[in-house]
Amino acid sequence: MIASIVGNYLKDVGLLTEEQLHDLLAEHRKVRAKLGIIAVAEGLMTQEEAERVNRLQAIMDMRFGDIAVEEGYLTEGQVETLLKKQGNAYLAFAQALENQQLMLIEQLEQLLIDFQYDNNFTASDMEILKSDDIDQILTLFLPLEGEKYEKIASIAVRTIMRLIDLDVCVGRGYLAKRREIQNGALQEVEGKMGFTTGMVGRGNALCNLASTFGQEIFNTIDEDALDAVGEVVNCINGLVATGMEYLDNTLELCPPEYSVNAEAVSAEEMLILPLRVLGKKIDFVITIGNKLELK
Repeated sequence: MIASIVGNYLKDVGLLTEEQLHDLLAEHRKVRAKLGIIAVAEGLMTQEEAERVNRLQAIMDMRFGDIAVEEGYLTEGQVETLLKKQGNAYLAFAQALENQQLMLIEQLEQLLIDFQYDNNFTASDMEILKSDDIDQILTLFLPLEGEKYEKIASIAVRTIMRLIDLDVCVGRGYLAKRREIQNGALQEVEGKMGFTTGMVGRGNALCNLASTFGQEIFNTIDEDALDAVGEVVNCINGLVATGMEYLDNTLELCPPEYSVNAEAVSAEEMLILPLRVLGKKIDFVITIGNKLELK
């Protein structure tokens, strides 16, 4: 998830194209971060020192870590610690950026200072992001008063990643009573601990999601497309309800409902969680204890 969050930020500020972002997200899952990038990211070496070791490695039959130790840049203990971080998703994304000659790790780290400022994140928050722990990352993007929505939001994001798009990007969630939209699908779950969730959007933003899940090409939003969206919502709610059975075995999933020409979705209170799914901006909406309505 960290790769899509940082990648979309770089695209939004004009440093990546849509095509470059797509290629980077595909590559970062296939590469492991090299020791030089990790050492620079950890502040143990400068970019110039890492590049010097890389040049020496090109003419010497030695590993990067062995050369770095021999040249006095790293200790053997530091090399061992850095090797354990090669699978980190953020560092793999940084490696993909460097592989495609788009940006060095020092440049990326500098840009993340602006990202941190823009999002009012602390240094600890940035470490959580770089850990790529989905549940902890979600807490950073939910409002302080939105704690009760965390479990459903986590299941929703994980389900979308599993069924639709591994590179879901989460935006800043907020509480509201009304959100202007153009179409969407909702599903109520009745019971003592009832809730309602849904996916809503504008224009044809939901088409890619519907096409991927429904295994049918939808170029415009119609009832068939929204039926596929409703099935995704049903999968999410089914998982939520299953997890809550030990607390409330009265939960019952109602048939999904949808609207092709809605003006808004509303509730007494709802969490609106902006997502980018397959490159399109949509909203996942949740209300607990009351009902969402399409108007």
